[in-house]
Amino acid sequence: MKKALIVNDTSYENHHGCELVIKNIHKLLEKNNIEVIATNPTGVDWSKNRKFIRSIYKADIVIINGEGTLHHAQPRAKKLITIGKYIKEKHAIPVVLINASYQDNNATFIKYLKYFDLIYVRDTISKFELSEIGIPSNVVPDLTYYNVYDPGEKSHSNVIGLTDSVDIKLSEKLYNFSTQSALYSYLPVLTNEKTRANFQSIINYYKFYTKKSIKYLLFRAGYALNHSSVREIFYISGHKVYIKEISNLKLVITGRFHALCFALQTLTPFIVIKSIYHKYEGMLDDIGIGSNRIVDNIDSDFASYCKFEKYELEMIARYLDEAPKKIEKMFQDIASIV
Repeated sequence: MKKALIVNDTSYENHHGCELVIKNIHKLLEKNNIEVIATNPTGVDWSKNRKFIRSIYKADIVIINGEGTLHHAQPRAKKLITIGKYIKEKHAIPVVLINASYQDNNATFIKYLKYFDLIYVRDTISKFELSEIGIPSNVVPDLTYYNVYDPGEKSHSNVIGLTDSVDIKLSEKLYNFSTQSALYSYLPVLTNEKTRANFQSIINYYKFYTKKSIKYLLFRAGYALNHSSVREIFYISGHKVYIKEISNLKLVITGRFHALCFALQTLTPFIVIKSIYHKYEGMLDDIGIGSNRIVDNIDSDFASYCKFEKYELEMIARYLDEAPKKIEKMFQDIASIV
């Protein structure tokens, strides 16, 4: 069995979408007879991770998860792609970039991107930006779409869900809006290790949930808590439960890319709050439903968004049918160059 390394392991972010992405990468590599022997966590400088560097000598391929990183020429984006040059010059094994959105990066990225054997982006806008600088790529949907959800499992409600956002101010705004009605529910995409933990002692279990209960009582009593404390009260333990919650909503209003993916996967009507990133427009354009559900602000006029139009359902169904096949083909192509 061949051996692989994963760079930018986002499962460490305690985020339901990232958890599922990394789980699917492992699953699909194993399906193609490739074993993951080490990963470099998101936010960790790979070049200073000695244990990871040593593991490269045992690897047959290095796979970079581009998820949520390669935009606006941010320093961590540039640092991430420098590994392509390092791998090729020091080890001469294949290096592949997958699951990426690419937006508004500068010319310095070109010299590093040229070292990648294969590049896969999540939307056609990203592919176009790369083609403009002479870098070939292929479009494959986000890896959360590898999982097929059975619409028969939906149990409809009148609840409107609001998620958090990578933008803390927008998260606060979405949360505050969710408090206006008993029919609104706050559903942060983030969780934390303790919420998901299998506690090894009953003492640690009671410590955690006692602390959480105290926060909840303070919150209900009207005490002002910072948003991170409030958000923790609403954390959901795992991605399967989270997706189930999304599926049962009348509508989800979101500032998160993966919450949008889960809404589409479960055929849950949605509204997306516009951001500086093109990943929403890119995916919805590729699906074929356009940007009508992307809005600038939150308001109470939800009626027109609470049901999908016939053409939306047809386009989404086609996308959901094709996505797992494209994802499987991507990993078959990756396996073929090892």
